[in-house]
This record gives sequence, C-alpha cells and structure tokens, in this order.
Amino acid sequence: MTPLISVEQFLSMQSASAILPLNGDGEPDPARIETALRKATGVIVAHLPWLLDGAGEIGHPVKEQFAEALEAVCADLALDRLTDAVTGSENARNKYKESLALLEKINREYQGGLEGPGYQESEVVVSGQDGIPDGRFFKKGKVF
Repeated sequence: MTPLISVEQFLSMQSASAILPLNGDGEPDPARIETALRKATGVIVAHLPWLLDGAGEIGHPVKEQFAEALEAVCADLALDRLTDAVTGSENARNKYKESLALLEKINREYQGGLEGPGYQESEVVVSGQDGIPDGRFFKKGKVF
C-alpha cells in the first residue's frame, strides 16, 4: 500500500528536535521512515476502510475536509512507530490516543451523512395525493 504521505512530507512536518532513526551517513533513514509510514497508513485504513479504492490503494485525492487531518495523523502514527517505546513520553502516548480518537470521529462523521459509500442523497417526500409537497427532509441513509 502506498503511504498517505511521502518521506519528504514527513520530514518537513518534524521539528529539528525530533529523534529519528539515522542511516550510516547520519541522516534520517528513509527506508525505516517509509516502513513506518506504510504501517501508519495501514492503521488509518483499518479505521477508515472507505478510503480504499477498488485496487486496495487510497483513492487520491482524499476529500478536502479530511486531507490535512489524515496527513497529520499519518505523520504522528509513523513518528510513534519510529521512536523507542522505552524513551517515549506520556505526551507521545496521549498524542497517539488522540490520533486514534480523531480517526474514529472522522469515521463517525463520514458514516453519518457525508457522502459515504452506499449512501443516497436525501429527498423531499411528496405525498401521493395531488402531488402536494410534504416538506419533510430525511438524513442520508444506507441503501439496502
């Protein structure tokens, strides 16, 4: 699976004080970062399966209302994978929990009527008598 963000995007989102795994040249190791980004993308897709297209990849572009939040969550989850669990702080654990909570919130919002897969638009109900509009609106719902 292609990661949600690239290694370059990930590195640009990190502060200078971030402790990242280094390669032999003393630079951040792109192979380990790429692996962490793939795993983070897997966690995101596990929470938001509607992101996948028919080929099992993330359908690009991600909807605008979710794009930046998902990129930040991907970077946070990857950074959590790259840092040592022994030296991880309480703040890092809380940030990880908050990232997962945000994924759950996005999924609830998406499933609740924001153009979800298998959902249909709401329509005005028209009564059968004389074509008089009823005026009631219904929230989007799953079509069975």
